[in-house]
Amino acid sequence: MIPELRRNKILDILNTTKVEHLDNLSLLIGISESTLRRDLKELSQNGAVEMLRGGGVRLKTNNAERGIAEKILTNREEKERIAKAAAAYIKDDDVIFLDPSSLNYIMVSYIQARNIKCVTNSISIINELIEHGIPSMLIGGEVKVSTSSCVGPSATEMLQDLRFSKCFIGANGLSVKMGITSHDGRERLIKQMAIRNSIFAYFLVDSYKHNEVAMQKIADIDEYPVITGKYFDDYENYENIIVV
Repeated sequence: MIPELRRNKILDILNTTKVEHLDNLSLLIGISESTLRRDLKELSQNGAVEMLRGGGVRLKTNNAERGIAEKILTNREEKERIAKAAAAYIKDDDVIFLDPSSLNYIMVSYIQARNIKCVTNSISIINELIEHGIPSMLIGGEVKVSTSSCVGPSATEMLQDLRFSKCFIGANGLSVKMGITSHDGRERLIKQMAIRNSIFAYFLVDSYKHNEVAMQKIADIDEYPVITGKYFDDYENYENIIVV
């Protein structure tokens, strides 16, 4: 296949899936990964695609917030460690809330506790819970496409009277000075409501979020346990930060 046709096929696939892992993309096109990397280098230099850490690629966009499919591919090895460690906090008979983060999505496959129920406002996570046979409930509302999450007044109304043993919350930024932050005020409200309605709350944040600051503050950095995958010197005085 001539290079121009290969590159058009790459863009056609990414127009549909938005993000792909390199090994899967090479299989879809039927070319070697080395050939794929040369094509992607050319497309990247032309501004058509963006290479991701962890072996992924996506169409180049200017969105401040990435979709969950892309986030799952980014920094995957560390996220697996964080997700596995977080799942160990879930015990038999717990009722838990999972917000729409890639770490919570990954965590579903590590849950071993029995007789639990999961509540989420994530369409992606509810499908993963169903796939693993875990009793679950979807908080509905206005659909935010980029994160496959349900937000807005309907979602907060459904959530306000629910109570949880534990909640697991993601974030877009983790800063000693500026706290734990989110891009979207609607998602921040749901996160904060889930925290208030839970006996225990845990933040799951990978190291790429260190010193990142989004616009909406969720909590101070020392308010709740934070499970992360890499130690930084400014974490020294924070016993609530759990590095796995």
